[in-house]
Amino acid sequence: MSGGEVGKRAKELERERDNLLDELKELGKRRERGEISEDEYQERRHSIERALVEIMDRLAQLRFIMGQP
Repeated sequence: MSGGEVGKRAKELERERDNLLDELKELGKRRERGEISEDEYQERRHSIERALVEIMDRLAQLRFIMGQP
């Protein structure tokens, strides 16, 4: 993977991360409004958080490859 490809992939992952964070915020709002049950909230939150952890891990790896802190 070239430097340009690594940088491009990092940007894609950052967009995915931002989308998941927005989804997490919206999920909390839906719970507050009573649109979803607590069980559904917890299940979906857990799924989103797992995806975030994976993305953050990949971003850390790519940043290491690119020589960024």
